[in-house]
Amino acid sequence: MAKNIQELFPFPGNGEMVEETPPTFCFAKEEGKSQYTVLVRKKQGELVFQGTTKKNYVIPGDILSPGEYQWNLIRDKEERGWWDFTVSDRAVPFIRPSAGDVFASVPDVRPRHLFFREDLEEIRAAKKEELETLKRNIALALTRPLPKPPQFHREKDALPYREYFGRYRDYCDRDMVACALGYMILGDEEAGEKAKELFLTICDWNPLGPCSLIYPWNDEIGLSNARCLPIVYDLIRDKLTDQQIYLAEKTIEAYALQCEERLDKLDFTANPGDSHAGRVPAYMGDAALILKGSAYVKEEVLMRWLEKALDIYGGIFPFFGTSDGGWAEGSFYSTSYTKWYLPFFLAVERFSGFRLLDRPFYQRVSQFFLHFAVKGRENHPFGDGYWCSSEDPEWPGFFAQNPFRVYAERFGPDLAKRWEREQAAPEIFKLHLLDIFLPKQTPPSVSLTGETSPMGVFDKAGFISCQTNMEDQDNNTALLIRASRFGSISHEHADQGSFALIRNNKTLISPSGYFGRAYGSNHHRLWTKTTMAHNCILVDGGGQAVNSREAVGRFVSWSHEENHRFQVETDLSAAYPMLLSYHRFFTLTETELVVEDRIRSRQPCRISWLLHTLSCPALGQDGTLLLRHKGEQLKILPLEGLDGEAQITDRFGTDLNDGVEEAYQVSMPDQYHITYHTEKKNTHTIVVRMKIG
Repeated sequence: MAKNIQELFPFPGNGEMVEETPPTFCFAKEEGKSQYTVLVRKKQGELVFQGTTKKNYVIPGDILSPGEYQWNLIRDKEERGWWDFTVSDRAVPFIRPSAGDVFASVPDVRPRHLFFREDLEEIRAAKKEELETLKRNIALALTRPLPKPPQFHREKDALPYREYFGRYRDYCDRDMVACALGYMILGDEEAGEKAKELFLTICDWNPLGPCSLIYPWNDEIGLSNARCLPIVYDLIRDKLTDQQIYLAEKTIEAYALQCEERLDKLDFTANPGDSHAGRVPAYMGDAALILKGSAYVKEEVLMRWLEKALDIYGGIFPFFGTSDGGWAEGSFYSTSYTKWYLPFFLAVERFSGFRLLDRPFYQRVSQFFLHFAVKGRENHPFGDGYWCSSEDPEWPGFFAQNPFRVYAERFGPDLAKRWEREQAAPEIFKLHLLDIFLPKQTPPSVSLTGETSPMGVFDKAGFISCQTNMEDQDNNTALLIRASRFGSISHEHADQGSFALIRNNKTLISPSGYFGRAYGSNHHRLWTKTTMAHNCILVDGGGQAVNSREAVGRFVSWSHEENHRFQVETDLSAAYPMLLSYHRFFTLTETELVVEDRIRSRQPCRISWLLHTLSCPALGQDGTLLLRHKGEQLKILPLEGLDGEAQITDRFGTDLNDGVEEAYQVSMPDQYHITYHTEKKNTHTIVVRMKIG
């Protein structure tokens, strides 16, 4: 078959274990409009399914019982060939309902989406601490004026888009949602009036202008509106006049149509790696469920939105979230991007009993958070935003204040208790308020979550975490490693084989770089996303390809011994096509990390061996480096393969504010960049020991 043009991993992969049944059989389409046939048979046995589609996936209507199977893909007369897969004995039964069945189950009550009125007493009893935070949010909102519409599209001296949407979230995602929740849960009439004022103010603005979420506008303002307006409308509808209901429902319709337009133009099911677009099916689905019974939006339109949302979330989604629970874009994005769809998922479940959250990724993502989104950790490698926290003024609340909430409550009381110990309700809710006040969650009938391990292996997403004392992060050594099939696309960096070393929540070896003023700044493009900014190697000054699906890595093996000794091997050869092969090995104990590189090249080459730190290391007379950082200490000892002393600088290759006008330049903490070199030859073995404490 011809080379594919879509960004989708075929599933099930050859030899893969499947943990939901029936699975989604997906594949990358090829150029031109084609019809595909998927055949599924017992291994070397009878045919159990045959489906024809013009899409890039197909889902059987019946459960496949546990056992060994094969599947084949046919386009015209071309066959891909049979691939083996196994349906696990513990596979989650997952029969997708029709959109018509879900729609018919929606009751004619208000509120209906986050909860019913009969749920409120239970929510008030279970969320006392959170309600105190909500009251502080409401008090803050009541002191603030109404927002002004954006002017960046017409006034040269107006607040620019980046600064405007940052402030806009405070009005829309925070103040308006908090006041609407306070009105319904607490019976706070003043909060209800404020929610209504904010809601109608936003509805008065043209949704096709700079508040849109489709071209030619930047999308963040529109995404907030598409997300928040339907649910706030459901909560405050009894405060609106008939005219205001018309305005509200037509505004919600306009944003849902934009969601649909964006998905259709993108052909999202064939291109699910568009990071922002992954949330909009949920917003379209929210609108469909909330507007059922509308006198102003046709039911056939609502049904179309709901069908598309259920099709995506019951099929190929999530692209960056993998069945092992990992999120390929890293910690910062995982905490928010696993929240956007929750109101829709849980509304569908309450209405119809259809449990999207029972799928393997959602059951296991809490384990990923335990390893990569640790509360109090100085930063959270890898990918964009690794330097941020939930309290960060740059992106307030985007690193979610409580990524665990729904997942911990549903997928294990031990996880819920652990999270309660680690995180009380904050002083103020920043960004994510729509998953806080929900009815009690029910555990799945088949549990895949598993026990928490000191070695968190998320190799499908491309991460491994080794921790010597997970139960006490203030007395813990953690090694985090990336080697991913996702390459360097989206919010990921050209950092295959990079690692971070964290002691007692203080980051000793770190990624480097920032956004600068925003995603796509000169500094972000030319430094942060490049190999130079990471704990990797350069070959004759060259690194891995940026924004590439081919610059991939993989984990070869991993093991650990009773928390005391961890070993990991990675194969990074594909990320460095100028090399014949490159394997990197890690050995970690509580007090020592050894990194070993074995490199072969066609022609003699010089290797630059890179490290990055958050405090300036001191160079010793014996060639060692001594790093002291926030009470922790690290001694770096090159043992083999490096030639000469390390070079140390606090200068980025591209300045943080390069190309940014003075009024919008940013200031971020210094970082330090260490470079060793080798002699020029075909074969390199490099060994570096790092003594901790």
